[in-house]
Amino acid sequence: MSKKILIVDDDPAVVQFLEEVFADNGYSTAKAFNGAEGLTQVKAFKPDLITLDMDMPEKAGTMFFIGLRKDEALKDTPIIVISGVGPRPPALNKDIPVLTKPVEPAVLLDLVAKILG
Repeated sequence: MSKKILIVDDDPAVVQFLEEVFADNGYSTAKAFNGAEGLTQVKAFKPDLITLDMDMPEKAGTMFFIGLRKDEALKDTPIIVISGVGPRPPALNKDIPVLTKPVEPAVLLDLVAKILG
């Protein structure tokens, strides 16, 4: 069974790019275009990993992260931040990797493989 990745990003072009990169490498994906939708999707999809943009409408990445960590069943889901925003938000743990847009597919896939084993 393929590993599942939830893509949370408000930019449809970025979401499509990430979906293609992951699908071409054997991962199944789901998508959400803001943090509120992301929290709904994470409960329904139960991903093995989440890619998270930080600057989104409705519920930004930081609020998504805080909401996720409050859910006992989902709080340990690994996250990779993929964002064009500056420094790491204080709410994020230091062990959460941060990639800056535009992301190189090889770098992202290497990181995903390390996290998912």
